[in-house]
Amino acid sequence: METIPAILDYAVQRYGDRPALAQHGGPSAPAYTYREVGRLAHAAAGRLATYGARHGTAVALLAENRPEWGIAYFAVHLAGAVCVPIDTRLHAEEIRRILQRSRTRVLLVSRALESLGREAAGPLDGAEMLIVDALLAEAAREGAPDGPTDARPDVCGSDVAVLSFTSGTTGASKAIVLTHRNIASNASVGCDRMDISAEDRLLSILPLNHLFEQTAGLLVPLIAGASVTYPGTLNPRSIMAAMSASRTTIALVVPAVVRLFRKRILAAAGADGKGWLFALSRGLSRAGGRLGVPLGGRLFRRVHEAFGGAMRFFISGGAPLDPEVARFFADLGIPILEGYGLSEASPVVSCNTLGERAVGSVGRPLPGVEVRIEAAGAGDGVGEILVSGPNVMAGYFEDPAATEQVIQGGCLRTGDLGRLDANGYLYVVGRSKDLIVGESGRNVYPEEVEAAIRRCGLVREVCVMGYCLPGGAAVGEEVVALVVPDTEALEAAYGADAENRLRADVRAVCRGLPAWKRPRYVAVWPGEFPRTTTLKVRKHAIRQRLADVPLTPL
Repeated sequence: METIPAILDYAVQRYGDRPALAQHGGPSAPAYTYREVGRLAHAAAGRLATYGARHGTAVALLAENRPEWGIAYFAVHLAGAVCVPIDTRLHAEEIRRILQRSRTRVLLVSRALESLGREAAGPLDGAEMLIVDALLAEAAREGAPDGPTDARPDVCGSDVAVLSFTSGTTGASKAIVLTHRNIASNASVGCDRMDISAEDRLLSILPLNHLFEQTAGLLVPLIAGASVTYPGTLNPRSIMAAMSASRTTIALVVPAVVRLFRKRILAAAGADGKGWLFALSRGLSRAGGRLGVPLGGRLFRRVHEAFGGAMRFFISGGAPLDPEVARFFADLGIPILEGYGLSEASPVVSCNTLGERAVGSVGRPLPGVEVRIEAAGAGDGVGEILVSGPNVMAGYFEDPAATEQVIQGGCLRTGDLGRLDANGYLYVVGRSKDLIVGESGRNVYPEEVEAAIRRCGLVREVCVMGYCLPGGAAVGEEVVALVVPDTEALEAAYGADAENRLRADVRAVCRGLPAWKRPRYVAVWPGEFPRTTTLKVRKHAIRQRLADVPLTPL
């Protein structure tokens, strides 16, 4: 399978009337079998052609997570066009710039986002805006051949499939050019590695405009014959209700989501006055695991029932996962399989599996994907992660200079720092641009310091960075910790002395770090950290405001 249409045709042929895509919300909520997805996508592709979608033309997709997103996505590719997925949280002006840069011919927009789409596309000449719901209604009336056809044989592996505009953590967005072969190869091998079968039921939480959810949350489960459910809204109650109704077995998450789940579980245990029993049960579960006797499902039955009673595992990506969070869920009998990737790699590079995993690692590279470490000479085996394979992007759209900076000698320079152990497991320690080099000349990786500070019960979020204090005489950067406190817990426990107690607790947890890694300054960040749609902290935005935040010695 070298193309996205080939993936769809394979899934339709193999799984036919099995459930494929569904919206949570009761018996009247939309639900589609594999055969229905195929018929609608083929018919919608024909309708798109009448509006000017041709081989190589750009068709933008602006819609919330729902089954119709996936059907429209397949329709675009069946028409031979290039899909431009758009973040639904962008403002109209930002969307307009994407439409202009990609020279979008057709904008597909959901009914719920119609006004945003009209505002963005209104001033553009030659762009047609279509409502996804109306397009699919027309397609349903007209119908399509039963099963796959060879009506569009001109789509091949080397054709451009997706233009992915990064929201990024570093400022100006880039448009990543991904071919059908890039994406199809990643989804095909990802299906084998990620241990997903036709008996699985996934819950789609992460935004579909992001490559991680497109590949691992849509294409991979359809290759495997699994079903995907969309919760409608992303508040915790809706997510848990959707998990319960669909009896979810797998969910793709980012670390911020499982940290929230962990917090709610611990709060519920404490509210029952049985925190001691919860801690004891964790210890028993961990001991059982060492002996090869899984006890988590029995000891934490109520937790499993809250997740629908069938959860097998979470798949985490997009940001580093705190090892303590991984151990927490492993004790509960719901392991988190951490992976690593980036949009420029379609996006999965490596991942752990149920049979082969190591806490703290992001797993072994996918079959056919090669990972090398360009050692920085520090003696710790850490260096820039280089990736090669069929999943590596064709380049940045109309930006050969930027492409040449990151693709050299056939390898993608990720900008991430990591190391490989003797068994081939990859460990990511941070971004090269975030590396802090202090007075001692020794490297400080912010993620390691952040993981330590998160263990402070009074801290909700933390961001560690290097910062040269204005007027400072020190050579190199100072390690600075910015924290978002758990305000309710702080004020309830310590009242007016809350901020002093917070600093004392952060200082205490940092004593376990080597001296050169310990933050010299700490600040309470006003409000929430700015984030991307996949909940990564936008450090460049924080740095721009850092001069206005009072820093105090730790």
